[in-house]
Amino acid sequence: MAGAFLVTMVGYGAIYSYAAFADEIAAEFGASRARVSLIFALSGGTALLVSAVGGPLADRIGARPTACLGMTIVALGLLTASSARSMEEVIAGYGLLIGLGVGFSYVPAVATVQCWFAANRGLASGIAVSGVGVGTALVPPFADLLTTFGNWRTAFTICAVLAMLTGICGALLLEQPPERVGLASAGRRRSRQPPPAQATAPAPVSASPLRSARFGQFYCGTMLLSVPVAIPYALVVGTAQAIGHSLLDGIALIGLIGIGSICGRFVLTAIGDALGRARVLLSCCAALAASMLIWATAGTMLELRIFALIFGACHGAFIALLPSAVADRFGSHMLGTVIGVLYTSRAIALFAGPPVVAEAIAFSGSKVVPLVGVAALGALGVVLLGRALGTGLVPSSNVPSPPARPSPRPAPYPDAIAHPTASTGG
Repeated sequence: MAGAFLVTMVGYGAIYSYAAFADEIAAEFGASRARVSLIFALSGGTALLVSAVGGPLADRIGARPTACLGMTIVALGLLTASSARSMEEVIAGYGLLIGLGVGFSYVPAVATVQCWFAANRGLASGIAVSGVGVGTALVPPFADLLTTFGNWRTAFTICAVLAMLTGICGALLLEQPPERVGLASAGRRRSRQPPPAQATAPAPVSASPLRSARFGQFYCGTMLLSVPVAIPYALVVGTAQAIGHSLLDGIALIGLIGIGSICGRFVLTAIGDALGRARVLLSCCAALAASMLIWATAGTMLELRIFALIFGACHGAFIALLPSAVADRFGSHMLGTVIGVLYTSRAIALFAGPPVVAEAIAFSGSKVVPLVGVAALGALGVVLLGRALGTGLVPSSNVPSPPARPSPRPAPYPDAIAHPTASTGG
């Protein structure tokens, strides 16, 4: 978990720290606000799209080298941006390279955690991805403080060195899936004998789970639910200003979303482990979609704050429990591939959702109808995700059976219990 926490903190901390320098960069290169904001969307969207490559690569060569590669690319992106002579070079360094690096590191780190935990998989996932929240909260102000040593270029250079050191340390803490090192989920040793030599070799990657109807439901459901997930970060500040509040009041709503998200990643994931991860995930997704209706009808700052907290908590649980639900339903084999391809659906929603909804609000002159439409898309996503989660367990070929229990009577031969034939399938 510590490795995944550090990797996600560095990756998304780098993405979100751009906001601290956006105005200074725009002033130096004479770029418009729209062009500057493109960098943030490009880095986040690229990270999700590249997950479709990073996940399968981790399944083939391991999470550790893949995440090390990703953290190196993040540092390279910061260095490229620090020496940029034009806005295009900033876009290439910060928008593309950092997004590419996060895409190679995020899914391998998250998938590794799912493989190592079974009973408390939801909470473990929540702790791991809380690095995103910590990185979002701490890295931007820290990066801004670095400008005391110079300007934004100096800050980017220092951040590149720190990202390289911290990110590589986190990546090196990632382990192979437990089945490859003779352990069951959560570190329980399966056998007193060393694992066979072939157990340490990367498993071949197969596309069979990706061709199943269940994965199609997962993909479409996640894409539809990711539309309401992406909208508030882009538009809720404008809503606050539209009802007469200041820019700082609007930015404070983003902070409340972050607070709610942290609560969701810890509290709701623990509840999911106790009551059932699929049930709690679907409940949070339904509440997330319904929160759009609160936003649509909100006319005061109090109502917007209530929306921000509810949305944040549900969003945090969604981000943490989704990979756990995938692991529960598809098993740990080629999990990086499954999660990586699944996350491209989130990229589609990130690229398409905010601009389409913003245009709809501008065209209609009101946020009510567009946000009700977003809520409807989220509700449809809940239905599809519910079908994917409720169509039975994973095929027996992918999910190992529970570990064999030794007989209460002494076995006639010691080897009779020395090699249990199954694991818990983390």
